Amino acid sequence: MSIPSTPAPNQPALRQQVYDSSRRPHPAVEELQELLRFWHLVVQWSRRNIKLRYKRSILGVLWTLLEPLMLMTILTVVFSTVFRFPKQAFPFPLYILPGLLLYDFFNRSTMQIVEETVASLGLASRIYVPRSAFALATVITYLVNWAIALIPLIAIMLVLRQPLSWSLLTVPLGMFLAAVFALGVGLLVATLGVFFHDVKLTYQVLLTGWFYATPIIYPVEIVPENIQKALLLNPLLHLLALVRQPVILARVAPLENWLAALGFSFAALAAGWWVFTTRRNVFDYRS
Repeated sequence: MSIPSTPAPNQPALRQQVYDSSRRPHPAVEELQELLRFWHLVVQWSRRNIKLRYKRSILGVLWTLLEPLMLMTILTVVFSTVFRFPKQAFPFPLYILPGLLLYDFFNRSTMQIVEETVASLGLASRIYVPRSAFALATVITYLVNWAIALIPLIAIMLVLRQPLSWSLLTVPLGMFLAAVFALGVGLLVATLGVFFHDVKLTYQVLLTGWFYATPIIYPVEIVPENIQKALLLNPLLHLLALVRQPVILARVAPLENWLAALGFSFAALAAGWWVFTTRRNVFDYRS
């Protein structure tokens, strides 16, 4: 006969802990809590991404400065000389460079989120890691690259004697909203990409169309008025205004652009975060 054990004198009895799965918070809330708890992982993963980006590169960080300048030079020659777009009151290089930097950030960060999410399926199935940490680290990585690329933009403004106004201080806020939008879109596309491998290829094609649907290399004034109204539904158009107008017009973008960018960015983040977190538990079955 087994004799039930009794606690020793002056020793508190052990309390029985009951795990109730019904009391768990919503996956969206739980993922956010875990992301905050593993914030150090996000920082370390961002550092790792930045180091890998410039590993075995002769130019290193200098390439981040030269790449947009080279593309800007090519597009300036083609569109301002060959096609001869209408004369602008500001230098054409300053018109296209902010747009190129914005689109490059959005393109690369969202595509990398898809790749990182799929590549991390094996790791996350062996050890616990908040899956959103890889996506957030990716956005931070390319946001740092974008910040570095602002150096040649300021240099060109000085060379072309474009005034440096206080409105440039609003550019980082526009970059932040672009990062929020990219994170939301990236999480949404990554979730679909886990279940349907053709999503990545389809999204690459859509990104090309998105580039030409955004007035990056052409002035919006040459677009027919009925199409201009449709372009207002393009979130990148409003985000572009936030980072372009302080550069070429030395003024803060209009309030309607700020409100539209704010709405599109956080709506995309809310949708992407909800879809990603509610489907995260079935990711392991797709690896």
